[in-house]
Amino acid sequence: MNEPDSPDELIRAAAESISGRLAGEEGPVAALRSVVHMVDNDEAELAVDDLARVIEYYRIRILRTEYDQITAAATQLDALDSLTEVKIDRFIGD
Repeated sequence: MNEPDSPDELIRAAAESISGRLAGEEGPVAALRSVVHMVDNDEAELAVDDLARVIEYYRIRILRTEYDQITAAATQLDALDSLTEVKIDRFIGD
C-alpha cells in the first residue's frame, strides 16, 4: 500500500479532486481518469506529465492544494520539468 504522501497518492488525489469539480464535463474527466490509470500501472512519472498536459489542454483551473500535491509528487519523482514546461502555476485559481 502507498504512503499518504507518496507520489502515486498525491497524483491520484489531485486528479480525483479536479475530476470531482468537473463532473459532467466528459472530455476532461475521461482524460483525468487516464491519469489515475497510469498511477495504477506504476507510471507515476508519466502521470505527472500527462496531468500537466491535461490541465493545459483543457485550461483547467486548479486549486492551490491540487497544485501543491502535483508539485510535491513531481519533486519526489524528479519531474518538475513537466510542470515548468506547461507553466502549470498559471492555472491556479483559488
